[in-house]
Amino acid sequence: MAGQMDEQYFEEKKGLAIEAIAAVVQRLSDATALIKATRYEMSDLVAPKEVHEHLEVAAKGLDGARRDFEKTRWAAARTDLSFEQWLSTHGHQDLRYTTD
Repeated sequence: MAGQMDEQYFEEKKGLAIEAIAAVVQRLSDATALIKATRYEMSDLVAPKEVHEHLEVAAKGLDGARRDFEKTRWAAARTDLSFEQWLSTHGHQDLRYTTD
């Protein structure tokens, strides 16, 4: 028989996805501001390492948001699939932590 997670788990993961997206937006805003501050005459005005750090953290945050969003879908579904199986079945293998 297919199971379904509890609504509290669904809401928790939904909230985490929303928070992750907000954090990504802030990181992207920070990176954008740094890039806008660069000038042709002074291309080293901004530390490239800082820009890359913002963008790398944002990329990881997006994956976290995607994973939490999929957890909301999995929690609301009636399924016997493990979460890792759910990700594979729905075409999100890139979000899996383990491989079969």
